[in-house]
Amino acid sequence: MAINDIPNLRHAVSLKSYNTYRVGGEAKFFYEAHDWRALERAVSAARESSVPFYILGGGTNVLASDKGFDGLVIKMMAGKVSMAGEVMHAASGVSMGALVNKAKALGLSGLEWAAGLPGTLGGAIYGNAGSCGSETANIMETVEAFDPISGRLKRYAKHECEFGYRNSIFKSNKEIILGAILRLKKSDPEAVMKKMIENMKFRQEHQPLSEMSAGCVFKNIEIAKCPAAAYLTEHNPEFSRFKSARFLPAGFLIDNIGLKGLKIGGVEVSERHANFLVVNKNATQEDISWIIKMIKEKVSDVYKINLEEEIQIITN
Repeated sequence: MAINDIPNLRHAVSLKSYNTYRVGGEAKFFYEAHDWRALERAVSAARESSVPFYILGGGTNVLASDKGFDGLVIKMMAGKVSMAGEVMHAASGVSMGALVNKAKALGLSGLEWAAGLPGTLGGAIYGNAGSCGSETANIMETVEAFDPISGRLKRYAKHECEFGYRNSIFKSNKEIILGAILRLKKSDPEAVMKKMIENMKFRQEHQPLSEMSAGCVFKNIEIAKCPAAAYLTEHNPEFSRFKSARFLPAGFLIDNIGLKGLKIGGVEVSERHANFLVVNKNATQEDISWIIKMIKEKVSDVYKINLEEEIQIITN
């Protein structure tokens, strides 16, 4: 099948409506895949036509190029969720909010940390999303994926997913996450609700939820893997509070060198949380890229620490 033979294929689609920064140019081709068969057809057609493709979830933690994407953007739309006792089987296109609400309604524990988390399950697995002391890997039992090269379906046990801090095997093997089986635990519904409310309140108090952003821009720094961070926590009184911690927050570094409120074009370092960039309707990908570059350079100059982005760029 050639690319133009894909049913319901759209042409010249603006990516602004498909990412939470609301920036970016047009995708030459755009397709919504509602199940894995549709995904398989689209990927096969793109490969047969030598057209690059990009898999898009909820559009959080992504940055679309102002130049657009000269290829096929495939948006994962599969949203089925089924339950078998404490086991949840969910497609990758299901929003994290829907999963949280399902768990809450059934009095199941394990997703409290995700209350208020944007994006889809597929994206959460891909980057091992986490918050409030927990992460996606903690509830994962198996992940189903599609290999775009061989055309095979695969199933990964939790240990085979190679979950790490904001990382998984899917970032390196380029396989497409189709869904997963999550293992939750029966609990007191009121206790589950209470914890979700607490976590949501924490987000509201510490993150710019009412403004347009894409979540945390940079990964926190794993102190044991970064000599410069370890030195700061040992010898700089300002950092002593993190001496026994696993991570040094990127937002703390950015705030400590006075970058809250820094503006470039339509983008600003959030006054509420320095690891968030908030944008207005005039923002561009170039503005965002410039401010990210400036932050990284300043943090490197002052602390000798190289920040690593969490966000993925949609570009050729």
